[in-house]
Amino acid sequence: MEQYEIDYIKSNLQSYLETKGIRTDKFFTCINPEHSDQHPSMKYFDDYKIHCFGCGATYDLFGAIAAIEHLDRKEAFKKAIDYYERRTLTPDTIIKQKTVKNEQKPAKNYEKAYKYWQNALKDNFEAQEYLLSRGIDLATANRFGLGFNSFYFEKTNTRLNAITIPLSKNCFSARNINPNEEMRYYKTKDSDVDIFNKQAMTNKQPICAITEGEFDCLSFETLNVNCVGLGSANNVNLFIESEKDKNKTFIIALDNDEAGQKWAQKLKEYFKENKIKFAEFDNCGYKDPNEALVKDKSAFSKSIFSLIKKLEKQNNAEM
Repeated sequence: MEQYEIDYIKSNLQSYLETKGIRTDKFFTCINPEHSDQHPSMKYFDDYKIHCFGCGATYDLFGAIAAIEHLDRKEAFKKAIDYYERRTLTPDTIIKQKTVKNEQKPAKNYEKAYKYWQNALKDNFEAQEYLLSRGIDLATANRFGLGFNSFYFEKTNTRLNAITIPLSKNCFSARNINPNEEMRYYKTKDSDVDIFNKQAMTNKQPICAITEGEFDCLSFETLNVNCVGLGSANNVNLFIESEKDKNKTFIIALDNDEAGQKWAQKLKEYFKENKIKFAEFDNCGYKDPNEALVKDKSAFSKSIFSLIKKLEKQNNAEM
């Protein structure tokens, strides 16, 4: 393994500590097993090391894993490699994968990483609070395999603490839990982008809502409304090309902005041409379903279930 790869893995120290419930924005109890720290005296530093001002112990990622999990440094090194070697991406590594000439590389498989990130979410109170602030309960988060990870971007020396949302086994979306920071939203992929909760288009549910963002989709799903998330209004073409049950009734709930309405019109034309039943949802006058859920959950719930009841009556009358 090259030294730069080892240095990159070491950069995950802050993420590792946070998955262990250690807040790195202030002094915390020393992790040295030989130090009975009565007053928090250990601090995290931006050079990816922690130092105790009480006993003098200093650890990098490997040392921290050894101390916390009672391993020797060799075992800790192996564990860190298993944790992080293929589980976090930087823009540089993505570019390297895409610029190898005349070589078709297999898509990465993130399924093991998803399990690790899901466990990290269970231990991260801040990430859980972010989900709840977006109206997404933890049961829904678990149902769709949401997780938490801290991505480091070497070029800009910035860290993205994000909710991870699996789109497929080799593609995921990441949402920054600190929206005031510069990098508010980040999505990465090793293959063509995929639709979130794609199975909603082909399952046995007679009605399926269509949203832009994954959080918009989750907003419906937290109410147990069958829904698919395009990821972007630009993915309408991907929806059109994808397999779907054409006997379903689709509810168009794209964003109430120029781009969303433009693509909503394309969906309506597609449904009409293919004789697929559809209806429109106005998001209770808000920009998108997630904003409607957060701002007025009662009105949002009442409005979508009223529409669904109306559609079910129409479907029953046609049978």
